[in-house]
Amino acid sequence: MKQTNPLQNGTPLALMTDRQFFHCLKEHGPMTRAAIAKQTGISRPTISESAQRLEKSGLVVETSRKTKNKQGRAGVIYEINAAKGLTLAIAIDVKQIQLRLTDLSLKVIRDQCFYIDPAWQQAELEKAILRFIHLAVQDQHSPLLAIGVSLAVPVNSQTGEILALPYSKFTIIHGINFKTLLEEHFACPVTLDNDVNWATLAEKSLGIAKNVSDFVFTYFGEGIGAGIFLDNHLIRGSTGISGEIGHIMVNNKENLQDFVSNRHLQQALDDGVDLTDHPAIVQIGSTLATIAAVVNPNMFVLGGPMTKYPQFIPAIIEQVKPQLFNKVSFIASNAPNYAPLNGVQAGTYELALSSFGLPSPPEAE
Repeated sequence: MKQTNPLQNGTPLALMTDRQFFHCLKEHGPMTRAAIAKQTGISRPTISESAQRLEKSGLVVETSRKTKNKQGRAGVIYEINAAKGLTLAIAIDVKQIQLRLTDLSLKVIRDQCFYIDPAWQQAELEKAILRFIHLAVQDQHSPLLAIGVSLAVPVNSQTGEILALPYSKFTIIHGINFKTLLEEHFACPVTLDNDVNWATLAEKSLGIAKNVSDFVFTYFGEGIGAGIFLDNHLIRGSTGISGEIGHIMVNNKENLQDFVSNRHLQQALDDGVDLTDHPAIVQIGSTLATIAAVVNPNMFVLGGPMTKYPQFIPAIIEQVKPQLFNKVSFIASNAPNYAPLNGVQAGTYELALSSFGLPSPPEAE
């Protein structure tokens, strides 16, 4: 017999209260009902009703610890029920597969990285990914609630269809629908997007742009891409390819990504040479200035492996600032290598909560 979720039948006001109760525990750790009421500004009786619903759903549990109030009565301390389920975040790029398994209390159970064998064919890549997931969850007793996937290619986040753009360097992945594949194998909901969009959402919900409503995240590595976040919303476009600036043609034969690669910018960074007037930097600066003119963001967040080199960001700023119409900040990401994985982890967690009636989209935080 199918079990019903006690939260799903609640009124909108009750669900909003339950969401605030749960996210209070998520942000601050174990708390009493009185402390949650004080933190959220919701009345104690309403919080008590929420506690009963959340306990019945299994999302929160009473701890063994107690507190005493002024009248000497013991206060119950609540915490998120970590055993309620697991979420799995996967980030797949040209070279590697990052995997992070967490429980509902956000404790990381596994954080692993596997390298992609250049000799693999598409079927071998599919089998490897399924095998890695099975290995990650095989010894766990809690159910897998949701899977999130970050892909280093443009993808339609609704259908799971990968969009094969010209000059793509990750063709082995073209034609795989990870949404369909993983939902069939693991019988749980799957969310997916491209890596730069996930990184953008991570910067908004967890990173440097948390309090910024209009910004552009740019990724500089083997690939180049951008995530556009305007008016507190991630812009994906009609088919999910907004921000694919690496594919902008800069001459008759090269897109931006290939132009930068063919001018050996990575080698210049490794050698520590002066980047003033380096052709790749000049072209990047021109591209960012164009984006600033069209999008008008408050901030550019610069991420990806190239930003770890101390001469990279100053050279970019020197090139782009004279071309700007308005004042724009250029800030380095504080998670240049893990922003996509951090973003997809947050998105997967929210997908899991939505099945209990407690959605909180990362881009709306």
